[in-house]
Amino acid sequence: GTALIDRHLETRFIIDHLAIMQPRTPPAPPKPWADLPKVLELAKRPNAVIKVSGACTLSKEPYPFPDIWAPLARVFDAWGFERCLWGTDWTRAFAVVNYEQAVEPFRLTERLSESERAMLMGGACAKVYGWSPTKS
Repeated sequence: GTALIDRHLETRFIIDHLAIMQPRTPPAPPKPWADLPKVLELAKRPNAVIKVSGACTLSKEPYPFPDIWAPLARVFDAWGFERCLWGTDWTRAFAVVNYEQAVEPFRLTERLSESERAMLMGGACAKVYGWSPTKS
């Protein structure tokens, strides 16, 4: 919980799956974003980052899951794109979405600028894990 994160300020915590219980099979839960206030509260911890994975499994609408964007905008505002690590969660959620359905909403949405998309879909991950491209 937050007490652990607060006690170990020198440790980076990586929060999985938006810190929200996500279904492995359809349908989405009745109130899929009910824990969003807790997720936003977690963002106050500078030593935590969050994986934006499995978001499409929380949709109550079919592909391309347009109802995920309002709650995700709140996540992005609270955490900042530099602390949001995108992921499909495809292998765990294959009964809900296939790989393409998990990727394309993020690749094609007009809700993200190109720089936000680049940070979300790889840039933040590279920074958090200290990865950088190498020339061969």
